[in-house]
Amino acid sequence: MTKIAPHSVFKISTVAFAVALAGCSSDIKVNETADDILEKSSAPRALELTAEPITPSSKWKLVWSDEFNGNKIDMTKWSYEENCYGGGNNEQQCYTHRKSNSFVEDGILNIVAKKGRFTGSALPDGSKKIKKSLPYTSARLRTMNKGDWKYGRFDIRAKLPSGQGTWPAIWMLPTDYVYGGWAASGEIDIMEAVNLKTPSTESGAKPGELESRVFGTLHYGKAWPDNVATGQATHLPGYVNPADGFHTYSIEWEEGEFRWYIDNVHFATQTQDGWFSQYMEDGTLVSGGKGAPFNQKFHLLLNLAVGGNWSANANEGGIDKSVFPQTMSFDYVRVYQCTADPLTGKGCASISDQAKFVEGTPEPKMLITDATFGQGPVFDIYKDGLNASMAFDGYDPHNVINQEEVEEAGRGKVWQITKTAKGGNAYLRAEKVDLSHWMDDGQLVFDLKVEAGNSELLLKMDSGWPNASDITVPQPAKGTWGEVRIDIADLIGNGNRFSPGNKADINAIGNVLVIEPVGVMTLKMDNIRFEYASE
Repeated sequence: MTKIAPHSVFKISTVAFAVALAGCSSDIKVNETADDILEKSSAPRALELTAEPITPSSKWKLVWSDEFNGNKIDMTKWSYEENCYGGGNNEQQCYTHRKSNSFVEDGILNIVAKKGRFTGSALPDGSKKIKKSLPYTSARLRTMNKGDWKYGRFDIRAKLPSGQGTWPAIWMLPTDYVYGGWAASGEIDIMEAVNLKTPSTESGAKPGELESRVFGTLHYGKAWPDNVATGQATHLPGYVNPADGFHTYSIEWEEGEFRWYIDNVHFATQTQDGWFSQYMEDGTLVSGGKGAPFNQKFHLLLNLAVGGNWSANANEGGIDKSVFPQTMSFDYVRVYQCTADPLTGKGCASISDQAKFVEGTPEPKMLITDATFGQGPVFDIYKDGLNASMAFDGYDPHNVINQEEVEEAGRGKVWQITKTAKGGNAYLRAEKVDLSHWMDDGQLVFDLKVEAGNSELLLKMDSGWPNASDITVPQPAKGTWGEVRIDIADLIGNGNRFSPGNKADINAIGNVLVIEPVGVMTLKMDNIRFEYASE
């Protein structure tokens, strides 16, 4: 049974959010989706460092360091990553071990990004099975299995490169991916910057101001694409540009807390109430528990990327070939252990009241992956925002679908989908869930408004293509809201018109609601829920 009932008409105003995907690998930095770019490029004015520097506690004990005093890179402390993978961010450099891309001279480690096509492995592990050519070369060094730590203070004194397309990073990855793939096992960004000294597009920037922000960020949550990133952008005192000289970038990491510093000025704090890890174990989504994923050993990485999803899409856009070569220079890298409590890292904190507290993202309630999921009588999927246990996603091979949350007068947030040509769909994704208890008397209910287009509209559920079921959605009068009710049994029983003989497995639904205009259409959906017909 499929029903539709009329609603009132409302005017709209648009507030967009990005829905995008990026590839990833367990040992690759893949941290800039369209969401990250939007947040970092157009977020409110970054913090300016105005607090006084804080002398670090005398209880910090130096346990590892590289002062770069020799005439070559110390390979007992560092290893090269060598590939043309592009970091999973569409970066345009090949990482090499060539001396022209990284060398020690006059007590300084230099990582140099240069123009020049290079061919190497297209795979993150550097294997030669697939090769790729890219127009720049650079270097990426890491301490994995040579320097791995849980908790401590990390000081890295560095001078950053400048120019459109430059993306320097000082960061950390887990040595053992205890909680699964990126970013469920975490990533710690001590410092990142892009496009320094190019015209700033930061909100609130003055005319003629140049890009000078640096970012400290944590990545966590679930495996891509359900990962989360939260952090803080900052400017040096007086908006001094970090490409003009050496500055010390630091974190203090203790059990349940991170603190970020530049030149000993504390500018941000984030605690374990604002991060989490959830991962699959034996087919079930489980929580890593309090402190996860940042309760395991991590190692350091130093690299200079060229282009990629963030730097090539921020500020002026693209890559300015004329600025290369560019160099990222390091005076020293120092790692300390807190002698007050080496097991937790507590007791050595340097704290300023002026530091920004980053709220982060508390752990969402997990979907229950058995028959207790949404027992009713009503289970909300989208009500002024998506259920925290689900995710926006889509199949869009031809780049014809845009989905966003918009503000609708009288309703709050609604889900808007625009399709400009045939092919593709948008959907709301969960872990595999058993919805069989909704079969007898359950309905999928939602409010629908078609803004433009005369296409047939399909609604689907699937448990992995081609195991999908679809049904045609009745549409209210164009420009008006109407309530649609679809019996779950009718939807599942209908099967897959594109692959006759297949239908969704109600015991293992992954995409709880797939919406597919067959042709050109703009539509909005709200108040999406399961409920029993008798309610």
